[in-house]
Amino acid sequence: MLKRTAILFLFVLGSIKCIAGGEVDTNYVQTFKNIFAIKLFLIDNGFSYIITPQHNSLFTEQQLKDAKITYNPYIPPTAGVSLNIKGFGASYIFKFTNDYLDTTGQAKSAFKQFQMNIYGSRFGFEGYYQDYQRFYYKYKGDDSLSRNLKNYNSDIRSYQFGANFLLIFNGKRFSYNAAFNQTVLQKKSAGSWMMTFSLKFNEVKAKDLIPDGVKQYYGPYVDLQRNRNYAFLLHTGYGFNLTKSRFYFSGALLAGIGIQSQFYNFPDDQNYKIAFPLVGRAKTGIGYNGKIFFTGIFANADVSQSSIQSIKTQQMVSSYGVYVGFRAIEFTKPKGQLKAEKKRKAEAEKNAKKKAAEDKKRAVREAKEAKRKRK
Repeated sequence: MLKRTAILFLFVLGSIKCIAGGEVDTNYVQTFKNIFAIKLFLIDNGFSYIITPQHNSLFTEQQLKDAKITYNPYIPPTAGVSLNIKGFGASYIFKFTNDYLDTTGQAKSAFKQFQMNIYGSRFGFEGYYQDYQRFYYKYKGDDSLSRNLKNYNSDIRSYQFGANFLLIFNGKRFSYNAAFNQTVLQKKSAGSWMMTFSLKFNEVKAKDLIPDGVKQYYGPYVDLQRNRNYAFLLHTGYGFNLTKSRFYFSGALLAGIGIQSQFYNFPDDQNYKIAFPLVGRAKTGIGYNGKIFFTGIFANADVSQSSIQSIKTQQMVSSYGVYVGFRAIEFTKPKGQLKAEKKRKAEAEKNAKKKAAEDKKRAVREAKEAKRKRK
């Protein structure tokens, strides 16, 4: 089963790679044959999962709002590496030691993060997997507590994986690749409307997710142990890349809605609900995108919020950092330009042959005319 799934996945990736390309305006975008590129970066990852009770007639709206629980893993700044070979990109986030770039002495969360992507001029694909274990949590009545073992739960785990399919409407002039992945060069400033279709799975789980201090506000969800979601999401928005002498400032803002099936697990029961989450994505970056060397800073955020009768959940994944990269490339011309050049060459050869034939005929006529005059 796993082998068949892997083969299907590779087939899908290959298919996306084949259709992702398209004609570009060479006045705006410089494409090249991406032989190899490597990017190293320092990154600060943020993740939060929020549960809020609602529509409980036994308490006021403010009391329910104050019972909101925020779960956060503690992950010090980490490092990562991204490789791009022949247009296929993959990134892995890691840490050298548990104390890497951290002097707080707080309990660290375990995490795993992997991403891969394929970006063309018209279409793009992103796949990801993120896993967090050991969380801090807080709620308003617990604000006086610092981050210590009293509001730390080593049992909580949250993980998610999914795929994003991008549609770029002005791919001839705006390169999403150059703006957010730096494997194409944006020669002139441009922007484009975009649309993203996403498939996503995520869950948060523990033996007991709701702290004793706020259990009374959660009604039938007082013993919640797991919230699992399967979602189809649709984003739409605008992206841009402002460039000047290989320096760039890029950004994108998208918002949308989706449909989500939600499973709530308890010690002896399970509830199933349908929700329509509101979602948003934001990306920005600034840096230098040269032919061989590229560097810059970036920030990304993904937000999702869904609501049912008894509780509301919200999730945000964010990151920001700095990167430096190098690549071995060979400039290429788009198919349209190559076809035009081939056509011009063929026409030039045809005209040259035609002219040579006409010159030959003219020379024959002139020779006959000169012979006639001599007679």
